[in-house]
Amino acid sequence: MTSTANKSGAWILTVGDELLRGEIVDSNKSFFSERLLRLDVECTRHITVADDADAISEVLREAASRARVVVISGGLGPTRDDITTRVAAKTFGRTLVRDEEVLEGIRAFFLRFGREMAANNAKQADFPEAAEILPNPLGTAPGFVIEVEGTWLFFTPGVPRELYRMVDEEILPRLQSRFSRTAVVRAALLRTFGMGESTLDRELSDLAQDDSSITLGFRTQFPDNLVRVVVRAENEDDAKEKLQRVVGQIHERLGPMVLSEDERPMEAVVGELLAEQNLTVALAESCTGGLLSHRLTEVPGSSRYLIQSIVAYADEAKIRELGVDPALLKAEGAVSAPVALAMAEGVRQRSGADFGISTTGIAGPGGGTDEKPVGTVFVALSTATKSDVRKYELRFDRVRNKELTTQLALDFIRRTILGMELPSEDLLRPTGKRGGAH
Repeated sequence: MTSTANKSGAWILTVGDELLRGEIVDSNKSFFSERLLRLDVECTRHITVADDADAISEVLREAASRARVVVISGGLGPTRDDITTRVAAKTFGRTLVRDEEVLEGIRAFFLRFGREMAANNAKQADFPEAAEILPNPLGTAPGFVIEVEGTWLFFTPGVPRELYRMVDEEILPRLQSRFSRTAVVRAALLRTFGMGESTLDRELSDLAQDDSSITLGFRTQFPDNLVRVVVRAENEDDAKEKLQRVVGQIHERLGPMVLSEDERPMEAVVGELLAEQNLTVALAESCTGGLLSHRLTEVPGSSRYLIQSIVAYADEAKIRELGVDPALLKAEGAVSAPVALAMAEGVRQRSGADFGISTTGIAGPGGGTDEKPVGTVFVALSTATKSDVRKYELRFDRVRNKELTTQLALDFIRRTILGMELPSEDLLRPTGKRGGAH
């Protein structure tokens, strides 16, 4: 084994064939990393391994030899493929010991639901000798922690809501009491919209270039791009000052392209602005088919500002529900700036909302022409004093064209409330001057 002095950071191991087959999204690793960073414990490796004894054993041995902390999720259940506990015991030369108190707790768990415990659940009360048991009030699989050559290995169930509580109530307090902080690590996440990942990197390339204590990372979460700032310092005050300085510089560079400094998506940011200003909105959707309404109503409390939503897909619906002039539709076509404006004005006037916003376009993959190719969309916004419309030529698939159109509509509202200039019409094309949103 490597000496404790040569070990650093944390390794995160998730176990399960279903993760490797892509049947479920592995959100546990990102949760672990975020929680550990709060204690200034940086994750240095993420590993996913199959329900295979040799593979699990190999990774456990390596992790215990190189990391100060190892967090493992999955494989603590009652079925034949849940082998993590047995493999951990064998790997580190420990016998399995049944805890009768835990076993009675599992039986009681089933009795609360009027059920009898199946025989195979009993193995969830087996732990490697000298393990410290981590209670699981939400399920039948307790976690446990063992120490190997100065490394702590925490074993948790794979069910997210169970392990989330276990991490917050059992694991983090133990880590906090044991490890003294040799450096303070602080991080911020900036959500941006309107500039591609590579262009973001170029625009911010000179920030903290000569300071190894500051790291900038980039990742795409379509249609947004995220900038992660991580700083390290000797004390809390220095870390806070350094982080605020870098985040402020990014705001100066990107301006209105920064949506938030957290995980809040565009719909949450817009909803907060509408609620703060006591403003209301009504929607008239064609090509987005209700997706814009869906996004707004995903935010709790959206009834405070969303008045009405109309999906007027057919021309007849635009005429009947929104009052669009049939002659205008015939002359300009449903996918046009004048019709988009008429839709936005119609839904605002009929609903009495402060804002009326509309979407109309050709999402694809068919329906395009030389004059109006697939990806041509119009987004219009109407208020009591003015109306405006924007044309975009998107070059994605149908799903992403629809999603990006709703993002543009929400950004239209956001920038209007904040008095910001609207982005140029070619800003979000994959071949645009400033890079795509992909």
